[in-house]
Amino acid sequence: IRLCYGTFDYFSGGDMPGVLRFGAPRWNDVETPVSRIVGPVDVHILDHHGNRDSQNDNLLAALRPRVLVIPVWSSDHPGHDVLDRIYSQEIYAGERDVFATDMLEANKLVIGELLDRLKSDKGHIVVRVAPGGVTYQVITVDDSNENFTIKATFGPYQSR
Repeated sequence: IRLCYGTFDYFSGGDMPGVLRFGAPRWNDVETPVSRIVGPVDVHILDHHGNRDSQNDNLLAALRPRVLVIPVWSSDHPGHDVLDRIYSQEIYAGERDVFATDMLEANKLVIGELLDRLKSDKGHIVVRVAPGGVTYQVITVDDSNENFTIKATFGPYQSR
């Protein structure tokens, strides 16, 4: 799904794959053809929870998101190679802020310092777009209880 409001663009590809597993047919790469249609976005929710079969080079180069959100809840995502790709300045140049919803301690132990670059590793991620879509903010919210206290606010970011 691609949402557009003014100059602001948001994309979530659900569970679509893009990195072929050994022996898989080429048509299993859904990310590449979809990314050609979607084009550049401001915010991208990682496909398939950032699992190792997602976020191929073509997708990231086409979308070039400023903000990426990892909807993580399991110890097998995000894949370390996925993090390497989303932070790669060779795939696309520019700053990027990465937020995760529920990074597990197991991920931190295995993946290590690459996760230190996350802006947030736990909580709800709210994207608030200004009227007209010219700017947006990312707000992290403590979801450990029903108070939903704001932990931090990032931005404003300029929409494309």
